[in-house]
Amino acid sequence: MRKDFFFENFKLKADTIFNIGELYKKLFKWFEVYGYSFWEREYKDIDEPGGKHVEIFWYAEKKIDEYVSYVIEINYLILGMSPIEIDQGGVKVKSHKSSTEFRISAYLLFDSDGKWSKTDFHKTIRNIYDKYVARERLDKLGEGLLSDTYDIIEEIKAFMNLHNF
Repeated sequence: MRKDFFFENFKLKADTIFNIGELYKKLFKWFEVYGYSFWEREYKDIDEPGGKHVEIFWYAEKKIDEYVSYVIEINYLILGMSPIEIDQGGVKVKSHKSSTEFRISAYLLFDSDGKWSKTDFHKTIRNIYDKYVARERLDKLGEGLLSDTYDIIEEIKAFMNLHNF
């Protein structure tokens, strides 16, 4: 199994007011629409005197073929999350105030089942295939992954800006 990183721990950070439930649904829906299988690897929710501390670790994979997958990992950390009511056009709406940080990694995952890593011979064949036979195709796949990654980054930024009161 080999990983070619395009983003590694790209950071977005904001002190903002937002609804964590809406954000969660929005990102989950994005992965669904873009054809990713999605797993929440970890969820931590700790009550602290200054507000809740929440850590969420997501892993999303989009299998392109038997050899290559797109992988996007999103880790988000929410510090000092406290409930707040805001006035939106005369209507009181429940929301959350916090400092939020997203770390995003994106990479092409090759040979996830290890089929081409079993022996030195298989590894040599895989390396030749990657470097010479499929280089152009793999470059185009990298462009596709970059496009998806930019899209989700813009989605997160738009959500955080739209919900900034």
